[in-house]
Amino acid sequence: MKDEANEYELPENDRDLEALLKGLDPAALDVGVEADLLRDFERVASRIEPSGSAYDPNHIQWRRVIPLTAVCCAVMVVLGYMKIRERLPDDVVSVSSEPVPALTLSDESSSASVPGVPAGESVDRFLPVSAQGYLFESSSGGVISTPDGPREKMNVKYGDAYHWHDPETGTNIRFFQPRSEEIVVPLQTN
Repeated sequence: MKDEANEYELPENDRDLEALLKGLDPAALDVGVEADLLRDFERVASRIEPSGSAYDPNHIQWRRVIPLTAVCCAVMVVLGYMKIRERLPDDVVSVSSEPVPALTLSDESSSASVPGVPAGESVDRFLPVSAQGYLFESSSGGVISTPDGPREKMNVKYGDAYHWHDPETGTNIRFFQPRSEEIVVPLQTN
């Protein structure tokens, strides 16, 4: 077998370096350093939390998450309040719990007291925005006999929604009114 040094043909500088490295004697490993490394490893691996549970990097630390979440929620509430407060007019009047009467532009008693409208001000300045009706429920009241033939009695429940806006102050009034009707529908006979 050939000698390995001859097989790879090292350059002159590398031969000198290799000879130098072969001449070095390794120093003995300090037992104290190795023991310190092992103690540090065991301390980190079995680190005990103040709550008594073992350290787990994948475990959520609730004592940090809950206060941070509470602070974020408080900041969001304050910012939301500030945004809503900017939109409210300065002369906001508290609205009573009484239902709001239907407002019409042709109403002669427009100077009447209306909840949400300051006393002495006319409701004529409120412009109608929308009026919508919603069908909530319909049910059959049965078939009845009439001189014109059989008919079906239908019970229908609606919800009407009215919306007015005051462009001067930006005030909106919405009024919801439920109503029910009984309708008689003719049935086809052959």
